[in-house]
Amino acid sequence: MAQTVVRALVEEDLKTRAQAELAKQGLTLSDLMRMALREAAAGRVSFTFDDIVRNQETIRAMEELDAGEGERALGMEAFRSMMNN
Repeated sequence: MAQTVVRALVEEDLKTRAQAELAKQGLTLSDLMRMALREAAAGRVSFTFDDIVRNQETIRAMEELDAGEGERALGMEAFRSMMNN
């Protein structure tokens, strides 16, 4: 797949702090941008910033679902059923 460059102008301190926090989760700024752009392209743009720290396992699961793989619950009851099995 062909790639392109996306640029953003931000304060140096903001970039440095963001990189440090993302590194704690094994992510880079590029990873964050790809994830955000995938969500935006799929029409799932939401800025809730819920303070949830996603670990590598969770990120892999989200990427798996984005790739059309894995199992997706169609509602809360289906989700609860999946979690109980």
